[in-house]
Amino acid sequence: MDSSFYRWKPVLQKDSSSYPSERTPLLPPKKKGPVYNLNKQRVVYANNTKWEGDWKRVSRFYAGNKIHTTKYTLLTFLPKNLFEQFYRSANLYFLFLAILNWMPQVEVFHKEITMVPLVIVMLVIAFKDGVEDYKRYLNDRKINLMKTYV
Repeated sequence: MDSSFYRWKPVLQKDSSSYPSERTPLLPPKKKGPVYNLNKQRVVYANNTKWEGDWKRVSRFYAGNKIHTTKYTLLTFLPKNLFEQFYRSANLYFLFLAILNWMPQVEVFHKEITMVPLVIVMLVIAFKDGVEDYKRYLNDRKINLMKTYV
């Protein structure tokens, strides 16, 4: 008999199989598959229908892969735009003058005339911001619908 049999005999006896022909001692034991922590890493299976149910269950926890460069939505356009416009000191100054002109003791011009420059400037800037944001939205949509090659 070969001397390697005696060398591996203690290893083989520890195993559940009692016959040395059932296990080759030179090959490593079968390893368990990788264990994935889905909270820390993402596993992607391409075109694998076997894992599609798991993918649908797990993929909702991850952020999408879409480009989003717009500032506003339809609901947030007015409040965000007004905040950004009144963040500028010139607009605050004209608003302050319009408020002062509504007080009878300080009234210099007609009430409506002092508001006209402020309203015109704010409407023009809001229209410009809306058009720019809409162009960004169209560009994002065009990029997100492009076909990619892997």
